[in-house]
Amino acid sequence: MHALNRSTDPRSLFPARYRDSPFLDLCGRAFGTLDQLMPEVDLPRVPSPRGLHQSQDDLLKRYGQLPVTGAADPLQLVEEMTGDFLAGAVNWRCPELQYNLGAAVNVVAAAMYAVSLDVNVYLINDGLAGNAVAAEAAVSSILADLTGIDPQRAYGLFTFGGTGTMAYGIKSGLRKAFPDSARTGVPSSARVVITEDAHFSHATAADWLGLGTEQLVVLPAGEDRRTDMDQVEALLRAELDAGHQIATIIVNGGTTYDHAIDDIAAMAGLRDRLVAEYGLPYRPHLHVDSVVGWAWLMLTDEALGEPEPDSATVAALREQRRRIHGLRFADSWGVDFHKGVGVCPIDCSFVQFNDRIDCAVLRKGGPSGAELHQLAQDFSAVSPVDYTLETSRAGGKAIAALASLHSLGHQGYGTILTRLIDAAFLFRAAVDRQDGMTVLNPHALGYQTMVRLHRPDRAAADWRHEILDPSAEMADAVRDGNSYLRAFFEWDQKTRMDRNAGGVVYSFSSRYVTTASGVPISGLKFYPTSPLIGREHMEAAVALLAERKAVFDRAVWRG
Repeated sequence: MHALNRSTDPRSLFPARYRDSPFLDLCGRAFGTLDQLMPEVDLPRVPSPRGLHQSQDDLLKRYGQLPVTGAADPLQLVEEMTGDFLAGAVNWRCPELQYNLGAAVNVVAAAMYAVSLDVNVYLINDGLAGNAVAAEAAVSSILADLTGIDPQRAYGLFTFGGTGTMAYGIKSGLRKAFPDSARTGVPSSARVVITEDAHFSHATAADWLGLGTEQLVVLPAGEDRRTDMDQVEALLRAELDAGHQIATIIVNGGTTYDHAIDDIAAMAGLRDRLVAEYGLPYRPHLHVDSVVGWAWLMLTDEALGEPEPDSATVAALREQRRRIHGLRFADSWGVDFHKGVGVCPIDCSFVQFNDRIDCAVLRKGGPSGAELHQLAQDFSAVSPVDYTLETSRAGGKAIAALASLHSLGHQGYGTILTRLIDAAFLFRAAVDRQDGMTVLNPHALGYQTMVRLHRPDRAAADWRHEILDPSAEMADAVRDGNSYLRAFFEWDQKTRMDRNAGGVVYSFSSRYVTTASGVPISGLKFYPTSPLIGREHMEAAVALLAERKAVFDRAVWRG
């Protein structure tokens, strides 16, 4: 143990030698605090040492004013701040947690992230980051190999999140369609194509890049929530016939809700045919939002052997694996290592260019070569900052992702994914056996499930009718069903989930999809991501949901 009682000299918090560093002791106190608060793994949220309802106002009173002198006991400060500021945070490793798309962190990745933070690696160039720039290149090489792309040809960059990966894809297309846009800006004739079930970050990234909503072209989804390829060609032709320039096409590589993966090869082929037919002087950039779906690249035959050999789980896994390998036909695609099967700390996102030329167009200053910075040319051989949106990037994300890839390996990732899919399919089958509840996305091949509970005073509607019936009567029925479902969720959240009272913790989506009647349909969102989740947790989740619905219908719901 290192002496940590602070003197009045601030230099005591900056040990020059790692042998003298109290970092491990400080981390040990923080983990010890968490262990006291959560001695078992099955708490879905970190409890507060000061009571369940500690408000932000209380924390602001306690921490919102700068002290004249620093804390006399840094260990005590770390203990108190751990309890105060991590209270209420979800515990992604908890097997009861199915709250949303987050990641239980691989401890090897967390360790490498932490040490990189203490060294304070700026992933700008090798002059500042040293060999850490090689970690980024190594991740790109691994992803290229997984998709059958020459690693020497590919090039990838870590960025701030899934929105960042979208921004890179859109920007590359804009630079290719409008080479002078670094100087003149983006014209109003520019178009970016997204899908109906696109994550909201697609439109957000376009907005931040100067594109208005009128410059977005939305491709409709079919019943399975994949992009309806029968309608795509007519929509793209209409834009080209109107004199618009399609800069970037973004397609699904594993949507947030259904993990839908589009026919990437067909979209690439259509794009190339239109380029030839219209004599376009550029080729629209094809980006795949695969920040979730990339994980199916990790499936091995060994991992697929875990469920029953002839099960629907194996069939779904094989089909998703076949679909995601279409990434080799894309120009760029994204990975969120901090979501789901990625098992890395946030934020740890990566954009992969299958051909480094498509990244090179992002060079600061554009093709004219105008220099917007002087960070690297004089003293660095490797300079990713030439192309990145960010100047300051934490090197920990690259090192953490690489550590996770090497500590788990191909088979480790594939095994985690296989078990999650197996658990999700068992969950859906159990829901279907219950009266008064329905799976809204039985077509989904991923591990997320949307559940619709039905009002006790009405017969359970077929989910297809609710989504596909365009009548005004069905619109009213959907609204009534939404009101009932929200009331149930808020009751279960207030009386059980927010109290760490045991059992599955899930979330609510007010807009799963928009129905044919024009009304969005709501659903309860079950999103298992912890590698510790097994079949027994899914069976217990359905049993508890049925039990809670019975109590709510009998004692709370009044129509």
